[in-house]
Amino acid sequence: MPRLAGRTGDEIRALQPAAREAWAEIEGSVLRAGLVDQTLKELCFRFLANDDTLEIERFAGRERAALEWTQAIAFDSEKADDALWSRLHTLFSEPELVDLGCAIGFELGRQHWRRSVGLPARGA
Repeated sequence: MPRLAGRTGDEIRALQPAAREAWAEIEGSVLRAGLVDQTLKELCFRFLANDDTLEIERFAGRERAALEWTQAIAFDSEKADDALWSRLHTLFSEPELVDLGCAIGFELGRQHWRRSVGLPARGA
């Protein structure tokens, strides 16, 4: 039984124009834009999608801190301890932390939603 009409996330969101418009705004202003480099955001998004090639230990600096925070946001909030926050504040400005945290949260929600409607975690 089909879960929802549509073969892509965009086709499904088009069933409710306000949802499509809201998502377009989030994608345009947070997921594909913002203060944090897009390459770093994409790395975090791949980690959320359970990309088996990503091992946090292979990374350093901003990448490692961002991946550790992604892990805390998505899987274990206890990992967002004082030590992680100290590193995050050393490596990112507060506006960058807001941008990155929102992007991780929105992407996490999108990936869960996509899986629940029978789509792969990443894609159109």
